[in-house]
Amino acid sequence: MVNCAALSRAAVAIGIGASVLAGCAAPEQQMNLMATKRNLAKFISAAQDEAACSAAAGANPAYAPLRPHMPWEDIGQASLSQMTDQSHATDEEIAALDTLNRALAQCRNQLLAVTQSTLPSFGPLIEHGRDQDDAVFVKLAERKITWGDAVMALKANRTALRSDVIANAEKVDSNLDKMQQNQINRRTTLLSSVIRIIP
Repeated sequence: MVNCAALSRAAVAIGIGASVLAGCAAPEQQMNLMATKRNLAKFISAAQDEAACSAAAGANPAYAPLRPHMPWEDIGQASLSQMTDQSHATDEEIAALDTLNRALAQCRNQLLAVTQSTLPSFGPLIEHGRDQDDAVFVKLAERKITWGDAVMALKANRTALRSDVIANAEKVDSNLDKMQQNQINRRTTLLSSVIRIIP
């Protein structure tokens, strides 16, 4: 790591310009880069924990009445009969759905808490996905849509959320690349300046 205090004294002593001292910004850039990488790792871990939590909640035998209608572990694995199911939710199924939705909300809230402290830009995406799913559950509970309609809507919600998260992740990755490139450029400038002043 560059010792900026020593470099500054040396720069003044031998009269070199600001181009060398510009390298002193590198430690701050490096700290920002490392913090972003740590936050990204924490977010990914929290997202994996949320997926495991949701799968465990869906596997609870208390939600057995819901299983014939949709696969809670992975909505993308819905069968053709589930996607075309024209039945409406019964009172028993609505009660089970309400309890399951509360359990899933706890899993999601844990992810949101980590998201707000690591990568806040992902928070609104997750909240929007939650709101979209809740809207489907409300229509299902009000018997405005069938189970098949609910499955298809939840599948579309998941695809939209994944697309939004991927797009945002690409922005974060691009920013990381820029930060790394800036750090490399500063080091190159610093080294070139030092080399030029060596007799």
